[in-house]
Amino acid sequence: MADDGRVGQLHRIGLIGNRAHQMLWAPIFHQRSDCRIVAAAEHDAEKGRALEQFGVRCAADYDEVFDDPDVDIVSTATDFYLKRPLIQKALERGKHVLVDKPAGRTMREAREILDAAGRSRARLLLTYPLRFQAGLAQLSAAVRSGAYRNIASYSHHWVRQFPDSDLMTYVSYPTPARINGGGELMNHGSHAVDYLHGLFGSPRRVHCRMENLYWNEYRAFGTEDIATLTCDYDTFSARIVTGRNKVPREEPTANTVDLLCEGNWVRVEDDTCHVNGKAVAVAAQPLSPREGCIQNLIDCIASGAEPLTGAAAGLAVAEITTAAYQSARSGDWVSLPLVDETHPLIAADEQVIDGRLD
Repeated sequence: MADDGRVGQLHRIGLIGNRAHQMLWAPIFHQRSDCRIVAAAEHDAEKGRALEQFGVRCAADYDEVFDDPDVDIVSTATDFYLKRPLIQKALERGKHVLVDKPAGRTMREAREILDAAGRSRARLLLTYPLRFQAGLAQLSAAVRSGAYRNIASYSHHWVRQFPDSDLMTYVSYPTPARINGGGELMNHGSHAVDYLHGLFGSPRRVHCRMENLYWNEYRAFGTEDIATLTCDYDTFSARIVTGRNKVPREEPTANTVDLLCEGNWVRVEDDTCHVNGKAVAVAAQPLSPREGCIQNLIDCIASGAEPLTGAAAGLAVAEITTAAYQSARSGDWVSLPLVDETHPLIAADEQVIDGRLD
């Protein structure tokens, strides 16, 4: 069973999957004095071997981790289509869950995860480190406090750069849409969508254009490497440009938010902030953004509070991204909340998948 969050209690970690970003989360757990990795599972033996560096045997059957009474928290990093059944199983067994975003591929999957979280006393956190980045965390606090009034526009340039073109050694991407739900809007872009939703909630409607500008691998699967998402909030518009490119890392800045409001133009670039062109102090965060994600989960285990990016946030991101894919397919604006929750790149009988695709 999951621990009760008592101060000083050791959190015992089970690693589920080694796709994309598990090797970003497992080392943080491994280095914490209040955590110990005690189990691991990955159905691909080659990918699983990397998890054994943490001193555990890597099983092929995920149930070995879920059924292990010594596991309190599972760190889940699988292909997106596998997340729903694995998260449901973890929560049913009382395990807390760290999920390498997003919450599945479709709204049906995200809604079932939310329902499972509602039936469980365990905590679930989706890993969106932008919420814990110093400059963006400070901007969020200012928006929530009402410091910036009469917002006129918002834009977020969030494009990951791979100048050496060696994409496939880093992530299990790209894939057919039936595996991970699409291209970079689903993957990298979900960070920016989550941050936008955390600031302003769900938009009234969305419009999206999707492009293949750099990567033949994405083009081969009919998915995008760059997406431009416009969100209508009635009194202002928000725009996200997201994806992957092959531009040298020095330019342009990969993570820039611009907010235009009454009397102020605010620009946040990573951990710097300028207001009307003048630098303002950014309060340092006690932990790195990824460490902040894990700390938020552990704090919520102790307090019983909902994590900053819990299952409800996951469903909101799924709705916005689903609407974006619908818009890109039709060329039209799509209103929220969605009437038709179907992901247009995924067959009707695969909006939810049980079983493995590889």
